Amino acid sequence: MSGHDHPSASDPGADRDVGLPPLPPDPQTLTYVELWNGAEILIRKAGEEVSGSRWVFLSALLMLSFCLEAYLDHAGPLLFGAAWREGKAAHAAKDAKLRLTLVCAACGVQLEARHTYRTVALTLLELRASLGQATQLRLPQGKAIRGAGNTPPAPAWAAYCRRNVVLDYRAQLRLLLGKLHARLPADGRGPLSI
Repeated sequence: MSGHDHPSASDPGADRDVGLPPLPPDPQTLTYVELWNGAEILIRKAGEEVSGSRWVFLSALLMLSFCLEAYLDHAGPLLFGAAWREGKAAHAAKDAKLRLTLVCAACGVQLEARHTYRTVALTLLELRASLGQATQLRLPQGKAIRGAGNTPPAPAWAAYCRRNVVLDYRAQLRLLLGKLHARLPADGRGPLSI
């Protein structure tokens, strides 16, 4: 094979999958906005096929969780400057729940138990962490555990994979991000766009 058989850096479109739409030309496209849009598409798609809707709703919840984390990584440098990513105690390297606490405190947004958006944000981060660990449920040998109607038991997160829950979580996350965004420094903030 010659060097001409591979995409080159001089042709940025050569490596693009022709089945995918082109990326937006705007260099200001933000990761959290793209993840939010992805969750929106998944929520719409979940109604198309009932048998797979639990998985699509779960995917939407994960996209919302990733959106929250990406937003924290967007807001962090605006609030903390270089301390967000640099040094031994860089905030970006900390647990997502701690980053959420730091950003909320810096913005003066209350993160108390009485606020539904707090519960939603922490649940999204916990869901992501538990699925990211991919722990396996081990059933005792010779015992089949069955639920109602002799169906396998639903995973603990299955209760979250319903349209009304996902829509409520999306609304609460939008409320939280809106509160945070309104209190970011005006320089570099831009529109929330979700």
